[in-house]
Amino acid sequence: MAQDWAAVYLAHREMYAAFLTATDAEARVAWRRWRDEYEDKREALAAVDAAFTATQASFNMIDLEDVGAALEASALVEWIRAMHEADAEAADVWEEFMRRRRAFVEAARKDLRAR
Repeated sequence: MAQDWAAVYLAHREMYAAFLTATDAEARVAWRRWRDEYEDKREALAAVDAAFTATQASFNMIDLEDVGAALEASALVEWIRAMHEADAEAADVWEEFMRRRRAFVEAARKDLRAR
């Protein structure tokens, strides 16, 4: 059976992009929570839960496929989840988020170039 490599490449690119979009959105939820932009704790918790669910769904695809950027994706998810545990914004939280985000992007690019 012939493999449609273009379709495989595009599917992986979409999977990586969806994950990156979800992690960015989830990080923004933490940022908004630290700035008290939600009306109350219940609204903040609902936002965290929705963002968590979206990120987890997109991460599950990467985890299931065990593709080239799986380790970096896991590290990024781990950091975002730690962000939710903090009641206040730590001094280096965004630098570490961006470091892990860049590591994921580089691993994803490397994996896509290999396809």
